[in-house]
Amino acid sequence: MVPCGPLLLLSGATMQHFPEIQLTFQEARVLGCLLEKEILTPGSYPLTHNSLLIACNQTSSRDPITHFTGGEVSEALRGLSEKYLVEKTLGGRAPKFEHCLHDVLSMQPSERAVLTVLLLRGPQSAGEIRQRTERLHTFSTLDEVEERLTWFIEYPHGPLVRRIPIGEGRRVETFAHLLSAAAADSPSVTGPPPAASETPAENNWRAAIEARLASLESEIAELKAGQPRDSSIGTRKH
Repeated sequence: MVPCGPLLLLSGATMQHFPEIQLTFQEARVLGCLLEKEILTPGSYPLTHNSLLIACNQTSSRDPITHFTGGEVSEALRGLSEKYLVEKTLGGRAPKFEHCLHDVLSMQPSERAVLTVLLLRGPQSAGEIRQRTERLHTFSTLDEVEERLTWFIEYPHGPLVRRIPIGEGRRVETFAHLLSAAAADSPSVTGPPPAASETPAENNWRAAIEARLASLESEIAELKAGQPRDSSIGTRKH
């Protein structure tokens, strides 16, 4: 397998680290979806463009809920490719995309799980992060989550996560990633979710349905697709 592009970048004097690499809101959502689906639906990973679009706009495990267009996802993929964070792979009827984050930021599974939910769901308390990472990584205690958050806050090349203290309507301390501007800057955001939260059972049911839908959409796209639509995104063949 051909290594992702960042290996060349990492070996030279122009090495870039987070937080030097800043993402748009759309890029952060796309990267979070790739990180999530690699763990939750490995059978359909890497993702086709259409599956990635569905993953970005799904209504469970996302905050805020978005209505990205195919063009917005393509633009986000192009930007992530230029930052050496995404690679296009060829081999089937439709091109697929996978992240290369591990070449830029070395993380343990626990740290990766925390970053994934922060990318997908915005500012959260340590308790919310522990609950929402359950399917990605199991934290035995809340202290373990806080240790991972501290790792991001004290990252040697600059903080990747910031603490948001209690106040202005917040009853508990929350944490937000620093890899992109605030979600509210995106024109595709529909607004805050309803106050009532879904139960774990409802979340699991929705996640299962959407994962199945993404898989079916991927299969349909592969049957219909012809040549890759955007050759500007870096490619490699497996």
